[in-house]
Amino acid sequence: MNEYKAFILGDVNIPEYHISLAPDNLDIFQEQLNSLSFKFEHVIKELGLENRHLVFAKIFLSDYINQKPILKNHTKFRSILGNAAISYIEQPPLDGTKINLLLLFIKTDNIVIEKEKDAYFIRIENKTHVYQSIVKYESSIESPYAQTKDAFTRHIELLSNNGMSLKDNCVRTWLYSRDVDKDYASIVKARNHIFDKQGLTVNTHFIASTGIEGKGLCPGSSVNIDFYSIKGISNEQVRYLQALDYLNNTYEYGVSFERGTCITYSDRKHIFISGTASIDKEGECIYRNDVLKQTERLFLNIKMLLKDVSADLTDIAQMIVYLRNISDYEIINNYLISNYKEVPKVIVQARVCRPEWLIEVECIAIKRTSDGL
Repeated sequence: MNEYKAFILGDVNIPEYHISLAPDNLDIFQEQLNSLSFKFEHVIKELGLENRHLVFAKIFLSDYINQKPILKNHTKFRSILGNAAISYIEQPPLDGTKINLLLLFIKTDNIVIEKEKDAYFIRIENKTHVYQSIVKYESSIESPYAQTKDAFTRHIELLSNNGMSLKDNCVRTWLYSRDVDKDYASIVKARNHIFDKQGLTVNTHFIASTGIEGKGLCPGSSVNIDFYSIKGISNEQVRYLQALDYLNNTYEYGVSFERGTCITYSDRKHIFISGTASIDKEGECIYRNDVLKQTERLFLNIKMLLKDVSADLTDIAQMIVYLRNISDYEIINNYLISNYKEVPKVIVQARVCRPEWLIEVECIAIKRTSDGL
């Protein structure tokens, strides 16, 4: 039986819950959705939550094209997700199931969720959290470069129409490439051009990000991008993480993203760690062809990034583990059980943006604090 894992920040005015959920059986997809639906209801009852507290769900699928009609017609599964913002991505779970979930619950009565086309606006007190998943393009927008530019342009327009900007409000992005080995350079080039125009430079800041293999909902899309932006935060609340004795700045090897971003609120810090691999302070991959050594190194890198904002590995609220090779699952799963057993997580098959990296991990850490703004 796949037990759910939960990180709970409960001793605050607005509690939050990060939960990973997988089916209890390896049966056909329909039965796995039945299992998840039942398990979801059991978990929220046990934790004293309600469906309306669910604000975001990331759904990892093994075969979206074949699973789409079943998802669409499974009224029970669709109903448990309610009005939450949802990101679907085809990155096959490696636990033997066909679907895994990462869920975020915010326990308060003061939530308003509104949907505008492919974007969700989640209003909690004086903040608006914006999730947008861009998965489809006009037929004339074909190349990975053009699709990346179009996705960023659409998010910039959404932000502008709502009194925000990419530079001041976008906190996190996920760039999913259908063929990351072939297309990642074009995706990076397009993002660099957008950032230059938006004033995101080495002299200002970039955005925390993951660039990874992943297939979206439309076969014709080479690139799918998820955006997370926040309205109502000030520049003083935002800090960009470094650990230069362990891993260098990304611009030194031609890409433009932050290693991590910390948002400080009145009672907690949300720390978004970008996709992190076995890299050193020169920007070089170390421990090639040794997945376990790479894993140990990347967690050292994450540890030192978290240290930059007085957090540590015990503050990790959720993680996503990307493996290039399915055959590495057992050794990595055993490592994670030994070191991060209670952390909500999913392990999926997805090639990292450099072929020599056998594994990459991203995470969100949460630190209780009374020093916020």
